[in-house]
Amino acid sequence: MTASDGPLLTLLLPGLDGTGRLLDRFVAAASGRLELRALSYPPDRALSYAELAELVRAELPRGRRFALVGESFGGPLALRVAAGRPPGLVGVVLAASFHRRPAARLVSALRPLSPAFFRLPLPAHAVRVLLAGHDAPDALVADVQAAVASVRPRVMARRAHEALHVDATGWLRDCPAPVLFLGGRQDRLLRTGLAIEIRLVRPDAEIRMLDAPHLVLQRRPAEAMRAVEAFLGRSPAATAPMRAAPADEPEISARR
Repeated sequence: MTASDGPLLTLLLPGLDGTGRLLDRFVAAASGRLELRALSYPPDRALSYAELAELVRAELPRGRRFALVGESFGGPLALRVAAGRPPGLVGVVLAASFHRRPAARLVSALRPLSPAFFRLPLPAHAVRVLLAGHDAPDALVADVQAAVASVRPRVMARRAHEALHVDATGWLRDCPAPVLFLGGRQDRLLRTGLAIEIRLVRPDAEIRMLDAPHLVLQRRPAEAMRAVEAFLGRSPAATAPMRAAPADEPEISARR
């Protein structure tokens, strides 16, 4: 990425709530080196990873370099899209995310696969224990509760099912761009061995662990932003000639 290129377009694929609202703190920490665009998933449609990937592909730019940041649930989605080798992709960031079997033992025991699991308001204590940390500010806890409440329970249940059963190992291996795993040392939602497994699949993957719970981008937005900006700035693909799209590839335009 050179100064003449301008900010690198970076598409943010949100976590399980899919609203994109929880990424505001991360976006606010930007230095201007990246043009950040948070996507969102339909709150009233229970879609699979395959169906969500089609929606993301419709947002990819044409004739411009870009990166994908997949937060938590959004990580396998970013890998699925990246495995299709879209022209212009320079890097993929897995932010507190996974490629397979994501849940820690405590979360696996809860088995949140029923809409009834998401029908009741999400307790503040659960937000702090599993997602935001015991010292999370009240404002962040309230934002998480509001984001989850804005999505239909059956949609949340479908996404949880997709996340618990996905195996993105092949997509990770086939990702044509550099990969960064950005995790939290105090993450109580994800398995602790994920970073090691990702490095085994992709020996070239960068691993960066921050002093944070699962909501790394929300609790350590400035540190996370610096890590992402530095990673993407090092990507060889950021300055390499862009691959032309195949002649039979459908025209894709990003919605603003």
